[in-house]
Amino acid sequence: MNAYEIGEMEALCIQEETAYCTAECPVHVNVRALMSYVNKGSFEKAFKSYAKQVKFPRIISRVCDEPCRAVCIRKKLDDSLAVRLIEKACVDYTVVKRHNRSGKVKKSERIAVIGGGLSGLSCSVELVSKGYDVTLYEKTERLGGRLWDFDRLLLPAEIITNELSELEGAGVRVCLNSAVVSLSELDFEAVYVGTGIIGESFALTQSAEKSKGVDPVSLATSMEGVFVGGSMLVPEQHYSPIYSVSQGVRAGKSIDRYFRKLSLSGEREKEGSYQTRLYTDIRDKEIKLMVPVNDSARGYSEAGAKEEAARCLQCDCKICVKTCCFLESYSEYPKSYVKNISKSLTVIPTMGTRFASRLVNSCSVCGLCKEVCVTKFDMGVACLDARKIMVEQGDMPAAFHDFFLRDMMFANSEQSFLVRQQPGAQACSYLFFPGCQLSASSPGNVEKAYKYLMTMLPGGVGLMLGCCGAPAEWSGRTEVYKEQLQQFQGHWESLGRPKVILSCPTCIKMFKEYLPEVPVQSLWGLIAQVGFSRKDNSAKGLSIAVYDPCSSRYDPESQGSVRKILKELGCDITELPLHGIYAQCCSYGGLIQAVNPELANQITNQRISASHLPYVTYCINCRNDFAAKGKPVWYLLDLLFGEVSEAEANQQVPGYTERRNNRITLKTYLLESIWGETMEIAQQKYEKIELSYSATIQEKMERELILLNEVKEVIYYAEQTGNKIIDTANNHFVAHLQLGIITYWAEYLPKGNAYEVFNVYAHRMQIDEKGS
Repeated sequence: MNAYEIGEMEALCIQEETAYCTAECPVHVNVRALMSYVNKGSFEKAFKSYAKQVKFPRIISRVCDEPCRAVCIRKKLDDSLAVRLIEKACVDYTVVKRHNRSGKVKKSERIAVIGGGLSGLSCSVELVSKGYDVTLYEKTERLGGRLWDFDRLLLPAEIITNELSELEGAGVRVCLNSAVVSLSELDFEAVYVGTGIIGESFALTQSAEKSKGVDPVSLATSMEGVFVGGSMLVPEQHYSPIYSVSQGVRAGKSIDRYFRKLSLSGEREKEGSYQTRLYTDIRDKEIKLMVPVNDSARGYSEAGAKEEAARCLQCDCKICVKTCCFLESYSEYPKSYVKNISKSLTVIPTMGTRFASRLVNSCSVCGLCKEVCVTKFDMGVACLDARKIMVEQGDMPAAFHDFFLRDMMFANSEQSFLVRQQPGAQACSYLFFPGCQLSASSPGNVEKAYKYLMTMLPGGVGLMLGCCGAPAEWSGRTEVYKEQLQQFQGHWESLGRPKVILSCPTCIKMFKEYLPEVPVQSLWGLIAQVGFSRKDNSAKGLSIAVYDPCSSRYDPESQGSVRKILKELGCDITELPLHGIYAQCCSYGGLIQAVNPELANQITNQRISASHLPYVTYCINCRNDFAAKGKPVWYLLDLLFGEVSEAEANQQVPGYTERRNNRITLKTYLLESIWGETMEIAQQKYEKIELSYSATIQEKMERELILLNEVKEVIYYAEQTGNKIIDTANNHFVAHLQLGIITYWAEYLPKGNAYEVFNVYAHRMQIDEKGS
């Protein structure tokens, strides 16, 4: 997608959709705001919000038929909210209730409104508020129409009288005892007829089908400038006070459009009741029954109203935000995010660093948001495409992904990369590709798995050690990623295009998406199919929780095979709350650690707290992230080929330097032990120096992604060139060296034949060595 298309994704997000109650309400009372204000005891603010949408609030709050209650989502849990009683409380507990509905008449057009019921009254108020000259004709001696039919305890006469007395003050010319016999006798530019169920229809509607001949959107009739609405359009048993109000308001808006020569029906889909797209998850909501009221005519006390208003769920969606630490951490929701991303990708370059860079690069690109979203909004796709655009435009901060891209290149370098056919085999029917991180973090399992495959599979099993290129893809560097794929594809074809056996869920995902011509087989599916054997039953009865890696989301074969293997081992399996298609990222995905380490830390902590049980996972990155936080976790091959001990579950995670060394050692060892080859390892001079440092320094190096060889190179360079300074506070040497785009610093002292390191750090700032 381009920047514009990313912005267009906002239409998928339903967070800003209208609440169910408000969408159903013909005049769209903001019930969420109303309930929020009342819950806080802000009755005056609640009244202002209510009166903004409702004509004659003191009347309607007593007689509204509450269509909103039929769609209130609390109804699925317990009882719908007592909306009208809350509205009445807003009126009852607000001191100032009079409002100036309009100013002076500003427009020359004159309108006649026939009928003093709710629809005619509402139409009059709507038109007066727009500056029109309005004359209201009522054939009886009083305004109100069917309002006078309500129980006087519910709607006292003084409420009607007081509320409607404001009409003339608002600018409406009221003519009581004035029956209109014929429309032709009126000298007005427009007419609204709201004469009620039994009133004069002036042949504008047919009795058998009352709404026939009336446009349902604009309420315009076939007679020029004449509009009809209110209860005269509906059967008597369907009389609705709030519907009558909305009809009058709709007619008023139509008459205004009529005079302004605008479309009478265009863009009016959300006038009156309509269907909202909102989705609200209520599975974790508490049951709270409606607060009882002793006298429905009197309504709630202030305390009762506040208690009832507190039941409001404040309906929204945000199911993705509630499920994803990344989306939650920026305190917004996808619609807002893609708006900002789209804008940030199209701003003028001279405006400086685009503010969305960190946001875009803090997403794990795992796809969970899409699975929980009812409209399938995929924030990961938006973020990944935004990264690609940033790279193309030269706006991606190089330091964001530098470490992991260099690690990928090292995995595919001569020091680590290996491709061989099974010794003695005439062909290569299979190719085992364990992935870059398994070779780095658990090289022993690579050897064991490969020997297992050579034993179990006929036709020859080749081996390739390297990286699939996922870091390049996650960083948005499409061309670099293509290069890695081409490197793999070339070696794969040279081996005769064998079926590729993959243990890494990310490799499986990447190959299926970007190399569909390469036949792939999950290692876990193969093991479940051909079988395995342990010399003991040490895994029997082991209580564990299975952690599905996020990249296995659309790989039910691997997920099912893993569970089959665990059951055959005799493990007692517990599923985590989110698993399978709802698998969550451990924090490694998307390379967010270098961009947003605080978020990565938060994600990992949340994942390991999902269960008190030790985990079993089949992604080595998940194992590394969790074990580094002290969570007991087995990589699945440990249960198949290891000791199945508590010590193994708590095995220390190798650091980044050790992982690089492991790749070199694994290649060297396998070449010698399986193929009888010797690999010469060329060691740079700086690599030969010895360093000593504390555990604190080691932790800092891991946290800030600094390799031991980088520290060695800084010190070696300083000692060879003399480019170092002395910190007079402690007499330590301080030196720096730029390697690639990063400048590394070391604080150290010689110690015998070695060097003691007291501090290390790195940054992207380049230092002008020439001076001024």
